[in-house]
Amino acid sequence: METKSRGSIIYVLAAILILAGLISAIVGEMRSPEVAVIYDADNPMSADPYSVDLEFALMDADENEFTIAQFDGQVRVVNFWATWCPPCRDEIPDFQAFHEKYEDQGVKLIGIALDEQGAEIVQPFVEEMNMTYLSLIDTTQMAAAKFGGIYGVPTTFIIDRDGMVRKKHVGYMSYENLESAVLPLLAN
Repeated sequence: METKSRGSIIYVLAAILILAGLISAIVGEMRSPEVAVIYDADNPMSADPYSVDLEFALMDADENEFTIAQFDGQVRVVNFWATWCPPCRDEIPDFQAFHEKYEDQGVKLIGIALDEQGAEIVQPFVEEMNMTYLSLIDTTQMAAAKFGGIYGVPTTFIIDRDGMVRKKHVGYMSYENLESAVLPLLAN
């Protein structure tokens, strides 16, 4: 009888290890810069544009409070990222270049860091990466929940002038992807 119990325990442990390996592989793939699933409101396979409550407040590293709604009338690019995320680090130079080109043309780029350590880790990273666009901090992932949840970083939302989410991009987003997502909304 003792042998049967040990055998059951071994099977359960083996199943747990296999499950842990599968989860690890999936999470590892989500962090890969090659993984970039695009949910596009203009694509018939994606959901229709939807609204999000943009009135919630977040702080920047200097403890200034902002809401995304305060930029109504502008096209907003909201990028959820983290300091530990390699594809996030890779896309930041493109986001910075995009910000520099389009900030005076009705586009507001807002980065939201999801690091639990807050300003203590985010501020040095923002300085190191020369990020001049608005960088807010969401240590509780409350903002991510308002957008319907984030299942990997980076995740970028494109919001039109009326506050409707028009596009969602999960994974690394290039300068060219940003332009193709935002420029049609500037024309409207």
